[in-house]
Amino acid sequence: MSTSGRSTPPSGGARLLGVVLAGGLMVGALAAPGTEYERPVPLADWTGTRLVANAGFEASPSAVSQWEVTATGGSAAVTTSPVHGGANALRVTDTASDDGVSVRSGRLAVVPGETLTAHAFAQRVDQTAGSLYLEYWRPDGSRIDEAVVSTNVTSATGWQALTVGAVAPDDAVTATVLVYSAQAALGTTVWDDVTLDSAPPPARRVPNSSFEDLHDTPLPSPWAVSGSGTAQLVTSPVHTGNRALRMVDNNADAGETALAKAIPVTGGETLTATAWYQISSGLTGSLYLEYRKADGSSPDTYKTSVNVTSGTGWRKLTVSKVAPSDATSVTLRLYSALTTTGTTVWDDVTIRSTADARYAEAVGTGSVLFVGDQRVESYTGMTRQVVRGTPKGDPALTDGATGVVLGGGTWDANPRFGGAVLRDPDGTYRMWYNSAAGTGLATSTDGVKWTRYGTGPVSGHGPSGIAENPRYDPSNASSMRFYTLYPKNGLYYAMASRDGITWADLNGGNSVLPGFDVANVSWDPTNGGRFAALTKQYPTGSPYGARTVYTSFSTDFVHWTAPRFALAPDAFDHEKVVARYPSRPAASSEIYGMAGMRYGEQFIGVPWMFDVHERPNALGNPGDDVGRAHLELTASQDLLNWSRPARDAIVTEPAQSAWNWGFQVGGSSLLTVGDEVRYYYGSFAGEHGCDATDVPSLCAKAMGNSKIALLTWKRDRFEAFRAGSGGGSVTTRTLAPTGTRVTVNANLGSSGQLRVALLDSAGNPVSGYAAADATPVTGDTLGTVVSWGGRTTIPTTGGPFRLQFQLTSGDLYSYSIS
Repeated sequence: MSTSGRSTPPSGGARLLGVVLAGGLMVGALAAPGTEYERPVPLADWTGTRLVANAGFEASPSAVSQWEVTATGGSAAVTTSPVHGGANALRVTDTASDDGVSVRSGRLAVVPGETLTAHAFAQRVDQTAGSLYLEYWRPDGSRIDEAVVSTNVTSATGWQALTVGAVAPDDAVTATVLVYSAQAALGTTVWDDVTLDSAPPPARRVPNSSFEDLHDTPLPSPWAVSGSGTAQLVTSPVHTGNRALRMVDNNADAGETALAKAIPVTGGETLTATAWYQISSGLTGSLYLEYRKADGSSPDTYKTSVNVTSGTGWRKLTVSKVAPSDATSVTLRLYSALTTTGTTVWDDVTIRSTADARYAEAVGTGSVLFVGDQRVESYTGMTRQVVRGTPKGDPALTDGATGVVLGGGTWDANPRFGGAVLRDPDGTYRMWYNSAAGTGLATSTDGVKWTRYGTGPVSGHGPSGIAENPRYDPSNASSMRFYTLYPKNGLYYAMASRDGITWADLNGGNSVLPGFDVANVSWDPTNGGRFAALTKQYPTGSPYGARTVYTSFSTDFVHWTAPRFALAPDAFDHEKVVARYPSRPAASSEIYGMAGMRYGEQFIGVPWMFDVHERPNALGNPGDDVGRAHLELTASQDLLNWSRPARDAIVTEPAQSAWNWGFQVGGSSLLTVGDEVRYYYGSFAGEHGCDATDVPSLCAKAMGNSKIALLTWKRDRFEAFRAGSGGGSVTTRTLAPTGTRVTVNANLGSSGQLRVALLDSAGNPVSGYAAADATPVTGDTLGTVVSWGGRTTIPTTGGPFRLQFQLTSGDLYSYSIS
């Protein structure tokens, strides 16, 4: 792509494609076809196939159906000759030198870190007009222009195979394939047999891999920077997102390095690290993959590296190595050698591993929600709707109408919630919560009206959630029922209790995990059952690093797996905070804490989104950072890779005078009581880090007046797909269910209808199970079994299957196959 006659395709959104660089290349676009750094890296055998609607243009002989056509510069039509496969193909003719033609596929759902590779066959009829694009789109419908990749039709005769691929950015929720003829191009090209491959998110993730975190600007937290030069964030050039890392080495006798945070690995696996780079001056830079032993050492034989080469625009480095048998972690190093000087910009550092797994088709009998898109293939005519929780408070308390169930007491004036509410077998509820004095305990018969236990805390340490042990054996004196972590001196310590009242330290009072500040623990019933801890992993010294989420697992609550990076704010989150505080240069988004709770066939996370607008101690202890926090939703299959297609708060925005305006924090338990789901959370009235003396210069409302409240939903109704005025549909990815009865949770209103089609893996209706065979579901139902001509079960052979939900109007919340 260049400035000489080539132009960018229309985005369909508000963002432009990219910025033209020296040499005619564009940010986010690849160079001329055939260059080494453009070819997608071959994907392992865990690659699957995504469904592109009407991929062979066979659906209609007279119209380009299920693709969006913009042909102001020519025409796009179905043709019967030439064809690559089937009876039809797509003929694109560009007749205008100042306008183009675009044909865009329907949008497919994606999850962050998923790698998509688009393939298509093209035949040049005359001239050389035509490009194949892969595009990613944000939650607000705008295109992530920096992530757009493309390849061009060549002058070859006959059918030619085109391929283009890219990793889904963290703020991507959908993807499209685009066939495009640029504004300055002329000619006719025929297209056919578009396919799209998918590789799920990697097992090993690099914290702040795209350099979007702003906590320690201009340093690339949590990367460790050292040397005589500089390594700082820049906004141009970037490969994807809003920022990249510029490393400047101006000393031939010294080097410059940026070292990523250690990532846990297993001996014997092969890692492939990649990084994108652009040379600004000189020729300096290497990508190092360094395995480390348990003591942190990395002998020379444990390392491998590759050097940058000369060239313009964005280029990619790739390096691979098998992990030694005693390796426990790996670090990636961006390095400028002692004897070289120059400036190199880096972006999008990633790892793929032989430990990466195929998309999991298996689905059990629990509810499958639409909070995340791990099991969603595509949707059309639908919008996403987050359902805000309904407050359910104690009417006898101040602010009970807005959900408050526990206010300040005599010894716990500011009860805080990062704890949990659990229900005993006799139906009694128990709440463990934080206070300045330690862990408070309260009991209730209905979960709404609470009575404090005793006249002080039951432990001097505040809880980081409560994990109940389902294997608790009351006849065994060493068996413990309740577990929690607490932070102290930059580490996490464990304590346990048989009765929830008397707590004792584990591990001889020694720490069990590295980390800092807030943590949340829960029970993970998958993988044979284990405890899960979602923690913070700041470095021990400045810079402290942005607040992000790491995951560890344990079977005994003492011995834990090394923390693995799980979730961080992305560019979209940052931009929302910057837009809210346009005059505050330190504004950025962080995740203060998050619990991961099993619900149906997924884990539900409630991230505490921290909207930081002031940093009094830049590059120091972040405890004084100023800002508000609100609660959102996310979903995961493994507590490591998360999907957040909708970014709305689950608490209705309160007035500034309200008790929960300032800093909301969530608990680590979801309780289902009949057809009601309950979630307890807390909030300070004012902003984090805000003292009375800081009002109004730094903040609007001082911290304090914390209370605990209850939110409720109807069962499964956290987030919906809502059909537009013309109806819509949602198609799942392939499923291998253990059950045979499909049940839906939906509210179709007074006139809406929902029909469910059973599709094979290729997307074709299974005989007898098409939408036309389905009995329509109507009304407001928490659980209706789907039927097809009297059949209420799906076949047990012939799978894996897909489900397609077709709505004329209304909301679809979940489904199950039991």
